[in-house]
Amino acid sequence: MYDRATILHLVHDAERQTPYCTCGEPMLATGRDGALVLECASLRRRADAPTSTLRSILDRVWHDRRVIVGSDELAAA
Repeated sequence: MYDRATILHLVHDAERQTPYCTCGEPMLATGRDGALVLECASLRRRADAPTSTLRSILDRVWHDRRVIVGSDELAAA
């Protein structure tokens, strides 16, 4: 179980370790499906725009995304 200070520390560490995606865009911490993830900034911009299934698959393969705190752990905090 994490407290808020630990979660903030995990976010800052993740941003320091992986500041940029392989495509060159910055990485941002965001909430996805109840979890806290670090993902490419370009994915956040595209989340509002309609995309095709192929585009969605390519985005997952090409752009970086990693879980910082899982949904179970975040719900317990």
